Amino acid sequence: MLLKRFKSKFCLLLLCSALMLNGCFKKKTGDEETEPAAATTPAPEKKAEAPATTTASPAAPAKVDVNVYLEISNGMKGFMPTAAAGKEATTFQNNLLKLISEVQDGRYVAEKGFYLAKEDARSHPVLDSVSYNTMKNYIVSGIKDDVRGTPLPAMLQAIVQKSIDQEAVSIIISDFIHGPSDQGQFISLDADIRSSLREAEHQGLAVAILGNTSPFYGTYHPAVKKPEVRRTLNGEEIPYYIWVIGPQEQVQVVTNKVLRNLPKQQAYFGFEYEAIPYSALLKEKQFKPEGVVYCSSRNADPCTGINLQPEKNEPVEFTIGLDLSGLPLSMQSIDYLKKNLKVSSTGSRPSIVSVTAADESIKATPGLARYSHFVRVRVPELTANSGTISVQLPQVTPTWINAWSTDNDNNPAAAQKKTYQLTKIIDGVQALYRDQSDFVFKATIQFNKAD
Repeated sequence: MLLKRFKSKFCLLLLCSALMLNGCFKKKTGDEETEPAAATTPAPEKKAEAPATTTASPAAPAKVDVNVYLEISNGMKGFMPTAAAGKEATTFQNNLLKLISEVQDGRYVAEKGFYLAKEDARSHPVLDSVSYNTMKNYIVSGIKDDVRGTPLPAMLQAIVQKSIDQEAVSIIISDFIHGPSDQGQFISLDADIRSSLREAEHQGLAVAILGNTSPFYGTYHPAVKKPEVRRTLNGEEIPYYIWVIGPQEQVQVVTNKVLRNLPKQQAYFGFEYEAIPYSALLKEKQFKPEGVVYCSSRNADPCTGINLQPEKNEPVEFTIGLDLSGLPLSMQSIDYLKKNLKVSSTGSRPSIVSVTAADESIKATPGLARYSHFVRVRVPELTANSGTISVQLPQVTPTWINAWSTDNDNNPAAAQKKTYQLTKIIDGVQALYRDQSDFVFKATIQFNKAD
């Protein structure tokens, strides 16, 4: 893969040299042409300006490069017991075999790499590059060697840097139990996680975290060593996690098309949409408005500006169509949206009446098929002659994270589905995005009071 990239970059260098001799050139992107700066003084690349309010976020690539990292410490052995006739595979084994098979043979992955994550004799993380068959053999036959667990921040830092160097999305599979040699590092776990992922922040990468559980057989190594240093388990449900780290649109290719059947426990960090397609739907019979409300521009499509006049006994109701198909699947669920969508306004006091998803009849209706979800808004009164009505999806921390976190994991049989200091780990991830918008997206309608 490195040789391939070297050849690619060498050819690009030759092409740029030839173009520089010609003084200037035009680069076509779709149907547009842009004039670059003079060849002798190339301008720094600028971030693309935010699209118009009805333009979708950048399209996801057809294929992505992926690196899969499987932790093979002693603490992971119980997820991967040795296969035997008549012995069922664990949930972990079944899910991981599907995952790596999709990476190896699926249509959405281009370059791929498989790595076993462990620790060397000097307590440094090691990422062994292995074949697909070698990783598959570990999953079905178990971990035979005595392998100490790598402290979590050190493992994450090594993985993120390798994937950045290779321009690949990271898929990390681990129980995410922190095992530092210095017990004081438990106190600084959130800060250490934040530091370990700093390059992800600098590169503008997003993080998806998926939590699942699996029966565990054998020796369990808790983070809290009292009263027992280790426990023997026989099928108790222990959490494991899949982290996906990379550019937002590439992470979504992995979660939506490579991993597919995601667990209910999902969390997304660094996901943000400057613009989504939306419109006030005022002419469609399926979403007939109530009261005095009409589009400010007769032929506007989409309609993002309206005139309205609620009366004392006749509030205005209208529907806003949204295309949320580019969001993570869990954020598209009606239950999630009903719980988390908000509406705010300057100049009015709106409320959300209902949130629905497109059914088959709507998907077959021209003009409506472009929208995946519909938010019905009621406006009982105006407090100004003009203003805005904005449907917003806030950035939220899923409740399952608190439910799965514990400060004492010494006896998992008594409290299953718990991970030591999971909330501190997530706090470290969230700190990467402290300057992020408070909202995943906003869809804002301008209004004027009707005459």
